[in-house]
Amino acid sequence: MAFLNPLLLFGIIGIAAPIIIHLLAKKRIKRTLWAAMKFLKIVVEKNQRRLTLEDLILLILRCLVLIALALAMARPSFKQGGFGGFGGSNEAAIILLDHSASMSQSDGAASKFDKAQKAAEEALDALPSGSSVAVWLVSDVVKNVIPEPTRDFALARKVIREAQRSDRGTELPAALRQAVEVMQRQTTAVKQIFLLTDGQAAGWKQLADTRLLLDSVKQDIQTRLVLVGESEQHNLGVTGLRMSSALAPVNQPVRFEVEVANYGVEEARNVQVSLGVDAEPPGDEAGIESIPPGESKRLSLFVQFRDPGFHSVTAHLPADRNPADDQRAVAVRVIGEINVLLVDGDPGVEPRESEVFYLRNALVPVPPEQREKYYIKTKTISPADLQTAKLSDYEAVVLANVLDLPEVVLAGLEKYLRAGGGLIVFPGGRMSVTFYNEQLFTERGFLPAAFGPPRGEAEQQEKFFHLQTKNYEHPIVSIWKDPAAGTLGTANFYRAFLLQPAKSDVPRPDIGPPALILKYEDGQPAVMERTWGYGRVIQFSSTADSAWNDLCIRPIFVPLIHRILGAIVTRQDEHLNLRVGTKLSYVMDSEMLGKDLTITKPGAKKDATSLRRVTLQAGLPLLQLDETDIAGVYDARIGDDAVPALRFATQSDPAESRLEELSPADLKVFDGVAQIIRWSPEHSLRTALQKERTGSEFWLAFAILALVLAVAETWFGNRWSRSK
Repeated sequence: MAFLNPLLLFGIIGIAAPIIIHLLAKKRIKRTLWAAMKFLKIVVEKNQRRLTLEDLILLILRCLVLIALALAMARPSFKQGGFGGFGGSNEAAIILLDHSASMSQSDGAASKFDKAQKAAEEALDALPSGSSVAVWLVSDVVKNVIPEPTRDFALARKVIREAQRSDRGTELPAALRQAVEVMQRQTTAVKQIFLLTDGQAAGWKQLADTRLLLDSVKQDIQTRLVLVGESEQHNLGVTGLRMSSALAPVNQPVRFEVEVANYGVEEARNVQVSLGVDAEPPGDEAGIESIPPGESKRLSLFVQFRDPGFHSVTAHLPADRNPADDQRAVAVRVIGEINVLLVDGDPGVEPRESEVFYLRNALVPVPPEQREKYYIKTKTISPADLQTAKLSDYEAVVLANVLDLPEVVLAGLEKYLRAGGGLIVFPGGRMSVTFYNEQLFTERGFLPAAFGPPRGEAEQQEKFFHLQTKNYEHPIVSIWKDPAAGTLGTANFYRAFLLQPAKSDVPRPDIGPPALILKYEDGQPAVMERTWGYGRVIQFSSTADSAWNDLCIRPIFVPLIHRILGAIVTRQDEHLNLRVGTKLSYVMDSEMLGKDLTITKPGAKKDATSLRRVTLQAGLPLLQLDETDIAGVYDARIGDDAVPALRFATQSDPAESRLEELSPADLKVFDGVAQIIRWSPEHSLRTALQKERTGSEFWLAFAILALVLAVAETWFGNRWSRSK
């Protein structure tokens, strides 16, 4: 038996009152002499036994009334299997509050996260006085706001109420493992873990391991899974948004590819998708006729940028009950001008004999009178001029059949690539294969592949080989998956070097693995790439001119070169778009070094900002930010500048849009190791937990008993007083 209000048991002391009154009444003796005294004495002596018994019964009834009232007010309860004692024992608990993106789902009045917060407060209220509690926000990482159990319930309540939902993914078994480790260090007799979540199946990838963990500690730690919210049957989400145009110039249509998935159980029809720039109204809109359940569809939309600099593009769907995936944003650096440095290793006598003649015209495919206004600018120099060239003024540097490079140029290229520059290497008959393999491949790791022996003869143009005609997987050439875009397989190659890719199992800091862009029809690599620092290197196996192939005179050469240039220019921009929770690390202009930038998060108020300083890291001016838990667009400004110095975006994991919940079979995994509680606003978690802790209360029985005893005392008192 336990008493929820044990202090009120002191009310039992009140039974002393009627006893004292009874004793005092017996001692009040009044002597009176009168004639009939002898007769009365005989009567009293005759009835003394009965009167004493009646007084004793009334005294007992009055004492029992007070005892019953005290017991009723102390709220006694009884739990089968043992006695709770007077007031129970102190407990230690950890409240794990799921704040992942899936918790944004709403029933129209409140989100699952709102409900989880309310349930967490009820769990807090259910803990006995003197207990301690920790509060963690969990998703695919643990944010232990109150890392260790504390008796400061006011702080715990404040943390729960002020908690914010994130757009992170879900990985709850890891959070449970950490919570178990903390609980095992506690010395209290009763230890509990409360996990408040929506039960999304995607967040439980290790159910069997989780059961083993909870089973190993079930004697010491009680785990409760509190499931909030109702199941949802309909959800459309924007699961992909990327720029499919090679570059994003000013005042030209830029194509974006939007992917929309149907996570519901019914077919979605006439789905409207819109695309907008920055905070402006949507600039393009289109509809998807039908999306079957469990499938996704893609469509292309176009926008135009009026100004160079950093912009955001957002794809929108009509609002539904899962707002977290109704839109998706990406950041784009709009190019006002792209400068390309062409290093001509074999200029020839006539302009057409230049190694970069076709390349220069492919980069600027407009009439001479329009070249000044075109957004790509080229400059051609000789290899000797490379030593004095300021590489940082160019987005890309092209080495076309260059013999070799002095050490000072190699050092400059290394610094240039590390800061985000781009390098394109075309071989030729004049280049030193030994130098490229030793210095650019082995020593510095610039090249994704070593140049092997050449195959084919340039003079025997009746013998040729082709590029692949299908399976264009690399993003640079993926547009040729569409037959309407043509094919790269029409170009004739007469001579090319075999490319021998670097071993990707040898890790090198800041150097990415080699990647295949294009291959020949026999499977040999034709074009390869690798990232180096914040830059990118593209390596061709054949020449930039028509000496070894006729690719340069084919119409497909223009879009191919533009897409390669786009991959180089957007290499640094890859860091503008991050998965939610990923640390931002962006190379700023050198003049930004040491300056403080004001960071504004998505949806934040103007006063809800933070400051970050551009610092020198590994010789580069970097802006770094860890807090990227919210999906959307982030701005970094200097003071009150209207134009952001940087704009970047984060995107949530599409898996958070899935509606599948833990099945009954999944929930059975927790049988015997954890308690499953389905919470709803109509059922108080506090009441349920207190009842489970203390058992069934029966204060009402004592209250009724007190009433019955009081009525009996009154009835007997009146009856016996009349007889007297």
